[in-house]
Amino acid sequence: MDQPQAGALPELPPPPPPSPGPEGRGGAPRRRRRLVWGALAVVLAVAAGSAVLATLERGPSAGARTLALSFTPGERETYRIHMTLDGTVSASELLAETPMTMDLTEVVTWEVTDVDEEGVATIAVTVDEMSGSLNGIDLPPDPSALRSLEMRVAPDGRVLEAGGLSFAGADLSGGATFPGMGQMTPLLPDHPVEPGDTWRTSFSQDVPFGRGTISYEAESTFERYDELDGVRVAVITSRMTVPMDLTIRFDDLLGMMEGAGGSPTDAGALEGTEVAYTGKGSFTQRSWVDLEAREPLKVASTGTFDMTMRIDGLETFEGREIRFIGDFTMDLERASAGSDYPSEAGV
Repeated sequence: MDQPQAGALPELPPPPPPSPGPEGRGGAPRRRRRLVWGALAVVLAVAAGSAVLATLERGPSAGARTLALSFTPGERETYRIHMTLDGTVSASELLAETPMTMDLTEVVTWEVTDVDEEGVATIAVTVDEMSGSLNGIDLPPDPSALRSLEMRVAPDGRVLEAGGLSFAGADLSGGATFPGMGQMTPLLPDHPVEPGDTWRTSFSQDVPFGRGTISYEAESTFERYDELDGVRVAVITSRMTVPMDLTIRFDDLLGMMEGAGGSPTDAGALEGTEVAYTGKGSFTQRSWVDLEAREPLKVASTGTFDMTMRIDGLETFEGREIRFIGDFTMDLERASAGSDYPSEAGV
């Protein structure tokens, strides 16, 4: 039996035979029934056509929109970054469990130097100001510690390169950060979304002076539209895990720092040293994305980390493992915006 074509109206059954009656009176009921069935067919056709038209007009969802970051060569923006860390460091037989605390504030300028055909931006990050402390010692120790980094960011917010171990890496904050803290921009979907929608993101971040990659697994939700400092924003929450399995070569790291105009005064002692990182970081990030400018207005992150570092090539620590665990917070906000942001301590 032939199957009806998609979208065709179902074949209507034939009208029932006229009921017996006086001769000459069966024609009128038959005509009325034909009129009723014909009217029903027209109603069904109009309804079907209206449903198809409504579907075409709505697309995936009447309220869905595309969220993406936009970059233009020469564009500059200034951000304030505040980081805190509360952790411990330990090494068997060498170092008892020792507290490590940090409170760091930076003012940085982002300048877009290039945008490729896929919309990935190369951004020069210059640290203009830095203040804070690491275990009670003021940072930075001297003005030469302030230097530039280069990062690459995709339109969906993935930081493909973070210029080091992290956005504010060992070269800026005395080593008190860890691989994975470089994801400072919101993770956005590759399809239109509306409030309540959730998506997953998996990607790896290149390590410029070692072997391996920094991997991210994230689940993000478009929480709501909001207004922040008079700007209409999309609020995005991402929950990320960052497994670590990489090796840093200090020869490469020191070469990069020298090329940028600075390196530790005792750098010679680190030549030939390698550090293998294993472990995991987990954090939650909430972002306020400026819908008109298509850039982050504010990003607030909290999280935990547990990593082990095995050092080879440094006599005192040769073959030994150092464990570094703790909690951290990290907030970024556009400097041109107001400072009275809502507290996100519970992110």
